[in-house]
Amino acid sequence: MDSSFVTATAAALGSLVGATVSIITTWITQRTQAARAQREGERREREDLYGEFIMEASRLTVEALSHSLEQAETLAKLYGILARIRLVAADPVLAAAEMCSRRIVDFYAGPNWTVEQIRTSFERERLDPIKDFSTAARMELLEMNAFG
Repeated sequence: MDSSFVTATAAALGSLVGATVSIITTWITQRTQAARAQREGERREREDLYGEFIMEASRLTVEALSHSLEQAETLAKLYGILARIRLVAADPVLAAAEMCSRRIVDFYAGPNWTVEQIRTSFERERLDPIKDFSTAARMELLEMNAFG
């Protein structure tokens, strides 16, 4: 074989391999970035959903302590958020959200609390139906960040 042919063939193959590696590297990088962006979007959506649940559960907790449940529609928004949590949440988060919702309904079913009863329960850390949910949601979001 002619040495110039071998040199030209080697150069062509080298260029072909280099271009192929560059294309594959670009493709892998773009796929990785797209997957990361998707996971970040999912995490942000869950964070917003969990925040919405916390806000509504907080509002209803305070209301339930001093009012009885006059209309079932009062719980409609919380129930809707809970249903959305069922679609995406891990089991510990869902279980904590369901328990929080049950406690709120129990507060409505019980007698109205006085300011002193609320203060005492709050000081003894017995009045926080949202705490377990917040903790479970935080753990899930931190886990999502670890894999993101």
